[in-house]
Parts: sequence; C-alpha cells; structure tokens
Amino acid sequence: MRNYWLCLIVLLLNQGLCYGQENAIRFNVTPMGFPPFVFSSPPSGIMYDVLIHVAQQQGLSVIAHRVAEDRVAVLLDNQKLDAHASAIEWMPTPQKYAFTDPILQVRDVVFSRKDAGFDYSSPTDLFGRSIGVRTGYSYQSLTEHFASGAIHRTDSNSELYLLQLLARGRLGIAIITEHVGLWLIRENNLKPVYSISKKAIDTTDYRIVMTKKWQPFINAFNKELALIKSNGKLKKMLSKYR
Repeated sequence: MRNYWLCLIVLLLNQGLCYGQENAIRFNVTPMGFPPFVFSSPPSGIMYDVLIHVAQQQGLSVIAHRVAEDRVAVLLDNQKLDAHASAIEWMPTPQKYAFTDPILQVRDVVFSRKDAGFDYSSPTDLFGRSIGVRTGYSYQSLTEHFASGAIHRTDSNSELYLLQLLARGRLGIAIITEHVGLWLIRENNLKPVYSISKKAIDTTDYRIVMTKKWQPFINAFNKELALIKSNGKLKKMLSKYR
C-alpha cells in the first residue's frame, strides 16, 4: 500500500511513470545483433535508438543485454530481461507479453541486377529459379513453393555474400530484408547495380516486446512513436542507416 501511494504521488507531481525501484530497461541486442535494426557492439540501431529516445523522456536508462534468440522468452518470463525487438508473429505465446505499436515494417524484397530486367509481382515469377536466401529464414508466401520444389532456395548465412554474388553475376535473384540490404550496400560501398522490387515477398510489423509490467511505459512509448512518425524525427533516425 505504501508503494502504491508513493507511485500515485510521483505520478501526480511529475506526470511521469512509476516503476517502483526500477529505472532501467534491460533490452536485448542479441549476440549477433540484426543490423541495421539492432547492433550488438556497441549497442545501437534503429530499434535501440527509438527505445533510448522514449526512455530518456521518461527518466529511464537502457541497459544492453546479449541474449540468444532461443533464450529470450525464458528470460522475459523470469523477469531477467525487460525488452526485445520482435514481431507478434515471431514470439511464442505472444499473449503473455505486451507489444508496442509497429515501429516500422520488416520487408523481405527481391534483389536482382538492374541489367537482368527482372520485375517481381507474385511468387509464380520465381518458379523454376534458384533463389538466394538467408539460412534459417522462412518466407510465409513461399513456404509451399520451396517444399514442392517449384522454387529452389540457395542458402547463405550472409546477406552480404548474396549481394556480392549478385554483383558478380553468379546469382540471379536474392531475397533480402530491404533495410538490411540497403545498409549493407552503403556500408560496403557496393556498386549501384541492384534493382529492388517494389512488391515485398513478406511484410512484418516490427515492434518492441516487453513484459506486461511495462504496459504504462508502452502507453507512453506509443504516444511518442506517433509523434515522431508525424514530425519526421523517425524518418531522420532511419536515414542514419540507409
């Protein structure tokens, strides 16, 4: 009861959020990161920048943790981790957690060479082709076509390698997350030989997932997110990585 009244007094006086003894968000940047959305070392990236921006407004700090993807749910459930960049569709039992509004979309698109003149509009355009993809990634709209053999997947553990194969003419088509591909092209000074499909293979809303005790913070987060989307601040954050 004492903590309740303390929180209420702080809330009324400061119009802020009260988290008891906590003043930091333990955010997972994963050991390998997911550039440019999340970088592991030093901690940075689109999702990290947005979280830092809102957290500072609420008088909170962000502490980076490096947790493997297969351990995230366990640590969230055990209150040893507060936040992780993800999508509702990617989390097991998502009803156990609280999610922010979508920060941006993860768009898996077709990269090809400009001189190939390839224009993607539907999965049937890929039939009979060998497609470069990231090892371990699944693509909902293509799953049945990979399984049937209508489309052959050539796996690689590096999107950069796929882009290099495209540039050398050793690969015709690759499926790469749009922000990832654009960031790799810029960071590695790759020649502008690429064509990127306007239509996405798959599109997923990328959010921050948190334990439910952080719902008051998520409410504040969503309000600020709507503001930075409308005033151009989010677009400016994104421009750093493309």
